[in-house]
Amino acid sequence: MADKILEVENLRTSFFTHVGEVKAIRGVSFHLDKGETLGIVGESGSGKSVTSMSVMRLLQSPGKIVDGKIFFNGENLIKKDEKEMQKIRGNDISMIFQDPMTSLNPVYTIGNQIMEAIIKHQKLDKAKAKEKAIEMLKIVGIPSPEKRIDQYPHEFSGGMRQRAMIAMALSCEPQLLIADEPTTALDVTIQAQILELMKGLKDRLQTSIILITHDLGVVADVCSRIIVMYGGIILEEGTSEEIFYNPKHPYTLGLLKSVPKLTDKKNKERLIPIPGSPPDLLKPPVGCPFAARCEYAMKVCTQQMPKYTQISKTQRSLCWLLHENAPIVEEINGKGGSTNG
Repeated sequence: MADKILEVENLRTSFFTHVGEVKAIRGVSFHLDKGETLGIVGESGSGKSVTSMSVMRLLQSPGKIVDGKIFFNGENLIKKDEKEMQKIRGNDISMIFQDPMTSLNPVYTIGNQIMEAIIKHQKLDKAKAKEKAIEMLKIVGIPSPEKRIDQYPHEFSGGMRQRAMIAMALSCEPQLLIADEPTTALDVTIQAQILELMKGLKDRLQTSIILITHDLGVVADVCSRIIVMYGGIILEEGTSEEIFYNPKHPYTLGLLKSVPKLTDKKNKERLIPIPGSPPDLLKPPVGCPFAARCEYAMKVCTQQMPKYTQISKTQRSLCWLLHENAPIVEEINGKGGSTNG
């Protein structure tokens, strides 16, 4: 059995605003094995990025972890103070943020920004740190790294800035890399290059990866396991094969139906969008958060949260349709299925 590098238990994260408490993460539990790539998918506002920021302990006021445990190599990160977390961030756990243009400091060279983490965590002198930074730029495929290391972020293209961010994140050879929408705003060719780069670096450095995205196409070929989030809750979890070929939650099925497919012209398929909007987490629903948008919704779905149904050793789903002993219920959207699923 694979060793677990990360275990998140009943994580609850809220933002305490002037209009009330926004319950962004509502009891999320998952794990990550050593050397594994885990995908976290869901539309905007589902809680993906807040989960990653909670793991990194980077939440700022008014955000706060209300409850839960985050074990990294057996140590609970929530109990560590900021000084201890600074030793872990960038060294043991690194993060690639969504927008490299705003994540990189425009007044410092790319080299200085990569070297900063190397000098701090690996205790190398400036000359050795520069050698390591050049090596990392070469690994991530940036041409003429000896020249590029002295250039500024605005002199790099979008794809090259993202590669520089990856070089920075991997410069201290972290055990865990969290990539938050690493291919956002990049054209499809560069997206493919970045994903191939991450796959190659994982194999080379044996780094565990959490890949956060709203694009199911991104995780299809990269992740061995996928978590589907919605309304601050995990609705379904399984291997890539289970999620793509045997989805059990209506939301997962809805996401898959809304993804364009490369089919021949004779077999054109109409994309089916998911109607409605995500729930207001100022007043989160007491039942399934997807009930208001679900074509199979029943009255019980709006009144009570179901428990997870274990489909296999690796797949679980949070849906009343999978409960054989579900309460006698009424359909509320006119298209509902039976409680037997």
